[in-house]
Amino acid sequence: MSDRYEEEESDYAVIGSYPTAAQAHDAGLTALACGQPYWVEHVEGRYLLVVSRNEATRLRKEVAATERTNRFWPPRSLDISAPSLSKLPTVAFVAVLVFVFWAQNQYPDLKELGMNSSEAVVQDGEWWRIVTAVTLHGDIGHLAGNLMGISIFAYLCCRYMGNGLAWFSIILAASLANFTNALLNAGESYSSLGASTAVFASLGILAGFPVGAYFRSKEPIQSRDWLVPFFGGCVLFAWMGGGDFPTDVAGHFWSFGYGIALAISISWTALHAKLKQWQQFLFLSLVGLALSGCWARAIL
Repeated sequence: MSDRYEEEESDYAVIGSYPTAAQAHDAGLTALACGQPYWVEHVEGRYLLVVSRNEATRLRKEVAATERTNRFWPPRSLDISAPSLSKLPTVAFVAVLVFVFWAQNQYPDLKELGMNSSEAVVQDGEWWRIVTAVTLHGDIGHLAGNLMGISIFAYLCCRYMGNGLAWFSIILAASLANFTNALLNAGESYSSLGASTAVFASLGILAGFPVGAYFRSKEPIQSRDWLVPFFGGCVLFAWMGGGDFPTDVAGHFWSFGYGIALAISISWTALHAKLKQWQQFLFLSLVGLALSGCWARAIL
């Protein structure tokens, strides 16, 4: 520290020492905000923030308060998998839903073979129904609503996690929701179908992903960076996930919850950021095999 600023008769005082000029000037902005000038002097490898001695005590407190407020800024990155990526997997799933809807109208038995059923899944062991049910729909309105949800929410999940991991997580969460519903309704005549479980699984992933980043962060990120998407997702779920019979509210709830849980786990461990392109392709291939394999098992 420069000796001349330590002398009491000096008109100036040092209120901070920083390793870089940028940090010193950032701190100096607080002095400017208080209506006081500042100077930065390079001494022995450090950058000293110098102000008028008459204002030194007040400005030192203001700078310290500002540094405490901004100590976690900027927030840690969410490590989004790719700034841009192919929309083809999302388009392909939309095409699958349209094709299956056409097929079930041509061959009505497909609905009975593929829909989720507590009796068939729990009592008869027809586990594949928890997957095939995701691709079936009751009518054109049911299909159209889910196509819109998939096109928006599922693609945004892919932006977070990459196509392969995102679609694997979506189908896994939707299937787990169907299985949970079948299990909880064992002994009753319960059935369900529709890609709404995939839609709400996607919404759950979008809500839960920033929460996992918060848990992973060694220094807490700003609360709004996870609170806003999380509670925003909960509000959307409350708005879109309810309804009168035959809306499967329980299925929506479980898929949303499983989506949140999977997203937190993935984001917390940063799995999405560690996957190579071939590993993303492997996850995507598993989704294709699961859908085609379960339908083959249902039909044959």
